[in-house]
Amino acid sequence: MDVTWKLREPEVSRRTASGFEDQEKEEAGMTRSEEPEKKYHIQPYHMNGLNWTLVPDDPERDNVVIVTGFMPSWWEREYGISFRRDFHTDHQIHQATLAKMAALLRERFRDVENFFFSPFDYENSYPVERAYGDALIPAMFDIEVSFDESSGHPYTDCVNLSDEQALSLAVADVENHPVLRSILEARSDASVPVVGELGFEGVINIAYQLRGQEMFCDMLDKPDLIDHVFEAVFGTIRDTVRTVRRWQDPAGKRPTYFVTCNCMTNMVAPRMYKERLLEYDKRFHNSFDLFGIHTCNWNVGPYLEAIAEIGEIAYLDMGEETDLEKVHRLFPDLAPAVFFHPEKLRNLTPAQIKREITELGRKIERGYILFCDLEVGTTDRQIEAAYEAVSTL
Repeated sequence: MDVTWKLREPEVSRRTASGFEDQEKEEAGMTRSEEPEKKYHIQPYHMNGLNWTLVPDDPERDNVVIVTGFMPSWWEREYGISFRRDFHTDHQIHQATLAKMAALLRERFRDVENFFFSPFDYENSYPVERAYGDALIPAMFDIEVSFDESSGHPYTDCVNLSDEQALSLAVADVENHPVLRSILEARSDASVPVVGELGFEGVINIAYQLRGQEMFCDMLDKPDLIDHVFEAVFGTIRDTVRTVRRWQDPAGKRPTYFVTCNCMTNMVAPRMYKERLLEYDKRFHNSFDLFGIHTCNWNVGPYLEAIAEIGEIAYLDMGEETDLEKVHRLFPDLAPAVFFHPEKLRNLTPAQIKREITELGRKIERGYILFCDLEVGTTDRQIEAAYEAVSTL
């Protein structure tokens, strides 16, 4: 059974079959979908981190889907698989590793009904699952990328730009950047389908990598400076996503989509988000057919009213403590994705897990439970218990 579903009749604002009314789309030269009768939504999955993809709606899917993924340390402990530099920079190693991981999970959890981690066939495709990790966009600004072998996640240190350096930032020439070109051009056979997602991040996350702790002070004391930084970051992310989407779908047969990563937004007050950052999420929303927000497992409740000003969103994830009744009220067509903390899962008995997952699934109604970054020490029986619980919903 496919892990998708048919949503209620979408409003025109979903724009899966309409033209691009906004100026940013006209400037991008994007074309209308050639399949207006087909509706899509954004689906989370987990392979080398939480990712998102575009899938057609399916009326036959389950009400609640658990998305399961594991930390690099789990892969190394269980199977000796590591994620060193060559995983991110050598396509053959990247593909072979992902194909092996997928085969191992399918075999290990073959008896778990509707076990789900990723929709892709990595063996017969060109996968790009977070190549360069979360460091891809910083790399577009020519920040040095470090490949941490212990965590498996490439990273960049905060470069703490001076005021003068920050004001000199410009939107990167992403189409000609050697890092992005190395990913796109390693696909030698254009007939091989591209699968997976790169780490496009979000405005606040990348601005912090560029400006460091000063970013928070700038929002109060130097708004013009930080707006300039935000603008450069926004344009670089937007252009990178557009370039990759054109590469993935050169004929423009499917809607465009993007999920921004607002991992650090809970470090600023809701009022500050609305005043300084909401504008960029609105512009992302206007730049792509389907738009979503990743919040990184915190209570999104205080920010929901501001997010609702964006318009219809196709994806929103949140911490378990978020008021789901409020989410359903403000976003009636949304399929919420709710994190279940990995440490909590590891510390519960199977019977406790069944009770917790059943209760959470009823609150979600139709959506996803995210078992992301499961840690060493999580047992198969704990995972099985959760899937047994959602099978009854």
